[in-house]
Formats: sequence, C-alpha cells, structure tokens
Amino acid sequence: MTLRFYNQLVAINHILFDLDGTLADTAPDLVAALNFVLARHGKPTVSVEDARCWVGAGSARLIEQGFSISATSKEFHSLREQLLDYYDHHICEGSCLFPGIDQLLTRLELAGYSWGIVTNKPTRFTDPLLSALGLSDRAAVVVCGDTLPTNKPEPESVIHACRLNGRNTSTTALIGDDLRDIMAGRAAGTTTVAVTWGYASPDDLPENWGADHTVDSPVELERLLIQNE
Repeated sequence: MTLRFYNQLVAINHILFDLDGTLADTAPDLVAALNFVLARHGKPTVSVEDARCWVGAGSARLIEQGFSISATSKEFHSLREQLLDYYDHHICEGSCLFPGIDQLLTRLELAGYSWGIVTNKPTRFTDPLLSALGLSDRAAVVVCGDTLPTNKPEPESVIHACRLNGRNTSTTALIGDDLRDIMAGRAAGTTTVAVTWGYASPDDLPENWGADHTVDSPVELERLLIQNE
C-alpha cells in the first residue's frame, strides 16, 4: 500500500515529521525555561505568544532574543546552559501534541504506513519528550540533532532516517514548520509539506519556502496524506 499525493504521480509510503512546531507544541516549556533565566538575572519575562517565533531556532535564538545579545557575547554560553538545565528538568510540563496530530498518526498507523521523526533537538531532550508524549513506541525511526555531525537544513539526517527505516527518499514525505525542514527534504529528494501552525515568524511565510504542498491544519494534512477509498 502507498500514499499518493492528489496532484503528483509520486507514491508516498513513508512519512517523516519534524518534532517541535510540527507534531508537538513545545513552546510553553521552552519559553518557561527562558523566563526562568530572565527572572534570575533581573530581566523582564516574555509571553509565550511573543516568543513563539523564537522557539523554532532553538535555545540559542531564545537567549539571543530574550537577552538582546549575540552568540559571541561572553555571557551567552552560561545563559544558554542555565536555560537548558532548567528545560531538562521541566521538559514536558506544558508541552503537548497539536490538536489533530494524534488522530493523524493513528490513521497512518491503522493504514499500515510507516512514520518517523527527524529533529534538530538533541537526544538528551528528544527521548524524554517523546516518552512523555507517548510517541516513543510509535515512531519507526527517530533521528536527533546530535545523531550525525550535521542536521537540518543539510539533508543527511533525512537520508539517514530513510536508510534506518529501509525506505527510499523518493517515496518519502518530509513534514515541517520551518524553512530548514523544507530545504533538507528537497535536498534529500523527498516530497515536502510545509505546515503553518508552527513557529514561523509573521514575515517568514511557509508559502514562500518552495515546498511541494502547504497545509494549515492537521486535518488538512490528513486529507492530503490519506486517500479516502
């Protein structure tokens, strides 16, 4: 059995998802970690909504934006380590799957399709997060940001996930909420789908990333991926 995209001749039998901003809304816990460090240093805290667009670029962007410093600042490394240490101990207190994602994954599984995760998040944080979200035993393959020497937007992590799962990149769809996801998928030779519910900034529209498809909700993604017979 295969999936077939409605307006393409490519049959898809393997789905790879980004994690933060695509499958899971992890912004509440990451912004909470930033606010802990901000408050510790007497800085004003930020709201989750204001900081959501920083989350996709990871802890470095959170520190840069929250403290208005660059990665070359002498205090940057210490502040980032404080954020990561706090996050390590509060990794899934407010995080959850986006509405509709669990149903989508269940539909894929019931139809016999294989899916996995390719994330830039280090293994140290990915494994406990997936366990807390109930995804550890469901994903056929998980490639983290420290699995290989490179990560997205380079294609190696996507190619590696396909190899681990015994699938071809040409019959794989890469789903993500960041331009780096789409760049990695295209370079690896997969079909690419950009989602709009993640952490893209208002001036960085997913429609402009060159993805094969753009969807606005998990329900729309389900319609795209799964044909009703």
